[in-house]
Amino acid sequence: MPGYEPFPDPELPIGHYKWMDQTPDQDLGGFMDRRELLTYGPSFIDLVDRTPIFDYIVDLMGPNILLSMTQAIVRPPTESFPGYTHTDGGESLRMIRVAEEGPPIALKAMYLLTDVTEEDSGNLTVFPGSHKRQIPFSGDRVMTPYSPGAAQLMGNAGDVYLFSHSLWHGPAKNLSGQSRKVLLYNYCQLWVRCYDYNDVPDIAQRCTPRQRRLLGDLGYDFMPGSYFYVPKDQAAVIEERA
Repeated sequence: MPGYEPFPDPELPIGHYKWMDQTPDQDLGGFMDRRELLTYGPSFIDLVDRTPIFDYIVDLMGPNILLSMTQAIVRPPTESFPGYTHTDGGESLRMIRVAEEGPPIALKAMYLLTDVTEEDSGNLTVFPGSHKRQIPFSGDRVMTPYSPGAAQLMGNAGDVYLFSHSLWHGPAKNLSGQSRKVLLYNYCQLWVRCYDYNDVPDIAQRCTPRQRRLLGDLGYDFMPGSYFYVPKDQAAVIEERA
């Protein structure tokens, strides 16, 4: 997720990660940005298609989808972090417009692990409607969580936000005195390249048939047209019909 990374690697372009955890210290409330969560245990695997959140995701996106990325973020309270605003999915996805009645190309589920009930607590801050009417990324207008039109979202631990990758969003500053902790599960249409992996990950062997399908296991070896044309049982697997 490009934006504010306190320990950027100058050898990598913005938005790219090394295959390592960004964990500068072992403070349980310190900054953390950890990826590929499914390997940490069944609780993380269960969230891949947990009811009712996954039902809403299928309603919004349709059944032809993949899980593209998982991430755990901890943002501690600090006066030095001003917050930032961005879109996900890179430059191309930012510029693509989806018709109002059409499904999102990519969608994110953000699970709150801590209460966020006051402003400037590291709140997810969004610009409502910006996924339809894009804000220019370059130029004189620099978007921040405090630009006109921004809305800081409130919630309690256990609440979930669902939003399109093309929506302008980002964390506000955290002056609350407690760290904001979230889990992120990203989904994309079947024909979109996954963020975290090229091939079906090994963890799929520990998953249910629907979870394996969401991790890219189409039920056959790759061939030209895979992921562009869906398997005949795609809707039945995702909707878990007998």
